[in-house]
Amino acid sequence: MAELKRTTPKKTAAAQPALVVKKPDAAAEARAATRETLAAMGDGELAYVRAFRAADLKHIFPQSAELHPSVQLYALFGADGSPLMLADSREAILSGAWQHDLSMATLH
Repeated sequence: MAELKRTTPKKTAAAQPALVVKKPDAAAEARAATRETLAAMGDGELAYVRAFRAADLKHIFPQSAELHPSVQLYALFGADGSPLMLADSREAILSGAWQHDLSMATLH
């Protein structure tokens, strides 16, 4: 019988380094796209109301005056989260939204 000989050289792990390809995180890209989409949705037409205490006022409206921390306040925010109006009653916020032809959204 004839002896078989290998005609191609053996491949070694050191000869060819492993190719590493990092795939983009599809979930992270989808979340970023969703945030951008939601922020752009209803721009100039959609707003939401948020109630908070005066203790959090400086975080939302840095230029505001000092109030007692327990005072209940309401703020109107645009679809992109930018603050539009501040008041001490929900009715005043809703009135301001209607005067500026903004539709209200309920957040849960």
